[in-house]
Amino acid sequence: PGDRLPSERKLAEIFRVSRNSVREAIRALEEKGILVSRPGDGTYVSVDEGRSLVEPLADAIEEGRKKLAEVFEFRMLVEPEIAALAAQNAEDEDIRRLRDAVEQQRDEIAAGWTGERADQRFHMLVAKATGNSVLNELVNRLGDTISESRSEFLQNRERKSHSLDSHERIIDAIASGDAAQAKVAMRDHLYAVQRIALGEE
Repeated sequence: PGDRLPSERKLAEIFRVSRNSVREAIRALEEKGILVSRPGDGTYVSVDEGRSLVEPLADAIEEGRKKLAEVFEFRMLVEPEIAALAAQNAEDEDIRRLRDAVEQQRDEIAAGWTGERADQRFHMLVAKATGNSVLNELVNRLGDTISESRSEFLQNRERKSHSLDSHERIIDAIASGDAAQAKVAMRDHLYAVQRIALGEE
């Protein structure tokens, strides 16, 4: 009680969740009177000696991990089908934009960044390549929610390398017009990213 919490960034790094998940956890604990925020000073543990911070914080963070698993579940249901439709409908300009997005991602990673923005752009371009305005709008509207699965704190060298390789495979399948292979490539990509992000074997 009385201690100041580490920054949102540090907590996100410690718990391997997005900063948004940390923010939601802190808000929930503030509502329970366990934490108190002092503008310009930080977030502190309440002086109530009868309460433990550990269990509620762990519960709140676990909720964030559960939401992340649900984001991957949603992506698994939708994105392989989007890739398959893109393979049927993509035009040359769509393929060029997809390759540009992967090159941008490669450059961002080489510069020491996560490549998160280019990664998001790639998946939005796959949706656009379907030619289906409803799917395109759905992916764009859910962009912030889906981006939870691309948080910088869920990135590591393995994920960055895998992401580039699998994006190339997805593009090759779309460019060849092979809907079945595009679907498999996207599904394999999402399974691998989920395993890395959630620490699954």
